[in-house]
Amino acid sequence: MPSPPRRLRLTDELGQLKTPGTARELLAGADSPDWLLLGLGPDPAALADELPAGARVAWIECPDFEAQAGPDWRAAIPPHWTRLEGLPSSPGGNISLSTSGLRLFPGFWGPLLARLRLPSPAAASPKPTVLMPASSGRLLRRELILAFKARGFRILEVQPGELAAVLRRESPSLFLSVNFDGLDELGFDFHLLRRAGVPVAVWCVDNPFHALSRLKGVFWRDIHIFVTDSWFLEPLRRHGANHAYHLPLAACQSFFDAKPDAPHLENKLLFVGRSGFPGRDDFFAGLRPPQALLDEALAMLRRGQRPDYAWWLERLGCETLWPGRQARLAGLGAELCGQAWRAAVIEGAAAAGPLSVCGDERWPELARAAFELLPPVDYYGPLAGMYASCRCVVGATSPLLPRGLTQRHFDVWASGGLLLSDAAPGLDIFPAELTREIVFRTPAEIPQALRRLESAGETLRAAWREHIAARHIYAARVETILNHAAS
Repeated sequence: MPSPPRRLRLTDELGQLKTPGTARELLAGADSPDWLLLGLGPDPAALADELPAGARVAWIECPDFEAQAGPDWRAAIPPHWTRLEGLPSSPGGNISLSTSGLRLFPGFWGPLLARLRLPSPAAASPKPTVLMPASSGRLLRRELILAFKARGFRILEVQPGELAAVLRRESPSLFLSVNFDGLDELGFDFHLLRRAGVPVAVWCVDNPFHALSRLKGVFWRDIHIFVTDSWFLEPLRRHGANHAYHLPLAACQSFFDAKPDAPHLENKLLFVGRSGFPGRDDFFAGLRPPQALLDEALAMLRRGQRPDYAWWLERLGCETLWPGRQARLAGLGAELCGQAWRAAVIEGAAAAGPLSVCGDERWPELARAAFELLPPVDYYGPLAGMYASCRCVVGATSPLLPRGLTQRHFDVWASGGLLLSDAAPGLDIFPAELTREIVFRTPAEIPQALRRLESAGETLRAAWREHIAARHIYAARVETILNHAAS
């Protein structure tokens, strides 16, 4: 009795040891004896037994798969099957794909499948067009659309699963995603876009390694990646990114039209922010930072130090941020510190005068201070008027972004308001003569820092607003994206 075939164990595209399975997907069916096998799977002999009698077989295999599969695997391939080095110019008949091989080596199969799905890319669109994934509720989406339209671009939104159909009739100038939204984890959308000659840009407005943690292929290294926090440029490049650039947030244009229409906030300080980002618990499920490190980090916060994402990576000894979930453990530590920091800032602000907190219902249990709790508001609704109406907005940056800023660093000044911010390193994108008057290092400094800020008078407010309007609006950010993506 013959022995069962050896169970294959292969190192995949990401360097991880995997066992390939036998599942297949029929990409094209025809009443024909011709079969094109894309990947043979772990047992070519068993595959041969599953095909119809008299099948005329041609096959393609990923070189990395074949090199690791070994001589016994190669010997099991029927000798009358025809090996191909690439797709025929007009593949016909039945086409069958090894789904396991696909997931093991998406970088090999992605371009090949893109050719199958997009045999003839469309001619260039007559009007410059930006392709964006259709998703609702995303900040920056409206600003980016308006900024591109102001430059004469048409915006084309693509629904999930529709990309190939769109690219058969359109050839956009750019595909733009926020946080890799609209791109599948294995990179097939990216390879379709590359096949069509469309540059791909991703603006990571949050921690980029959190966004990358869901991706299962190396395709992202060839994407034009823009990060709001310059700290991430070095680790991204170290992990293989070929095109990484710093692109800070900017002011929403509509905030320049804000009016002080929230009289209940007059003479009140305002803090805006949630106690945690939406879906936080699910994102960090199963992770728990060492308690001793968390205690150390919280003690640092009380001394005005910043146990940020970089600090957590170092203390956890985490050098590889992708692939895998290691980046998320450091992120959880930084996020817990951020929650504690925001609570401490609320307490410090409450000591400086009447305070309203616009956020979720957890703040009263997290911040031991007296304040008015307001529900979260629509970013495109009353928020600009609230900034313009209040005495001052008190802001806190997130340790998840070591050099990152928040939307408030731009929008508050655009609305004609005042902002008091923690002394975040990322403030160095602004002139020092503007930032030195608006920062505090510990929550206990907030009352004194507020008096200093208010004593600077209207001159500082006007200077900030003028600087934001000249340098930090989305029209400027779109120009940067276009310049880099075209290179």
